[in-house]
Amino acid sequence: MRFGLHIPAGKGLRKAAETAIEATCETIQIFSGNPRGWRPSKLKPEEAAAFASLTEEHDIRPIFLHTPYLVNLASPEPDTYERSIASVTDAFEKAAALGADYVLTHVGNHRGEGVDTGIRRIAAAIARILAAAPGGVGLVLEGETGSGTEIGANFEEMAQVLESLAEHEARIGVCLDTAHMWAVGYDISTPQGAEEIFSRFDRMIGFERLRVIHANDTARDLGSLTDKHMVPGEGQIGLAGFRTMVNLPALVDVPFILEKPGKTVEDKQRNLALMRGLIKRA
Repeated sequence: MRFGLHIPAGKGLRKAAETAIEATCETIQIFSGNPRGWRPSKLKPEEAAAFASLTEEHDIRPIFLHTPYLVNLASPEPDTYERSIASVTDAFEKAAALGADYVLTHVGNHRGEGVDTGIRRIAAAIARILAAAPGGVGLVLEGETGSGTEIGANFEEMAQVLESLAEHEARIGVCLDTAHMWAVGYDISTPQGAEEIFSRFDRMIGFERLRVIHANDTARDLGSLTDKHMVPGEGQIGLAGFRTMVNLPALVDVPFILEKPGKTVEDKQRNLALMRGLIKRA
């Protein structure tokens, strides 16, 4: 099992890789550009080469590029829809240059047009994206908290989305965010609850589709449809749930990434050590 962090890349990709190494990351997630903007950033060839070289040298895998928050592949607004497709396509091109394994994006928000209509837009958008995307890079879909008209937060809707993309099955996987699961109402705070919820996921979607878990605790109440990320053990989910997850045999090959990594390198090291310490040794 590999543990890692979401690392800010505002100070450059070389610095992001160096921080990941110092923090003892075994996997990593970075944004593909400004997380709250549309304008795509340009990769500096020397920075991209340094990032790819350092992560390969230190066996940091898999690497995930998270698209900006503005991306909405279910949007009924033509401008937002086209910009979203362009943003995810840009992320694929960067992923190939960086030696990254996956582009990760939120599923989408139908904005009142209905789930079925939203899923049709998502399927059409992803078909266009993958047709132009470099081979060897996969797409990972992450459901949000289920607030308002978001799509894919619960397992039923995520299964619908995946069914609409069956012809691209080999390139598409799923990300589970534990804070989002809690927001939807999936009680993963106890060993029994976590085992039951992940068994339900397996029945409805399948562990073979699970590419990464965002290991986030949350300050919000169960079923609140909102989240506020916290370090595992510092929120409502608590360590018992995370301990169960990291010890499920079906998840042994699934990377866990903390999106609340800590401010200092020492914080980052401590939080990763906490997660590793939850694994029961034979």
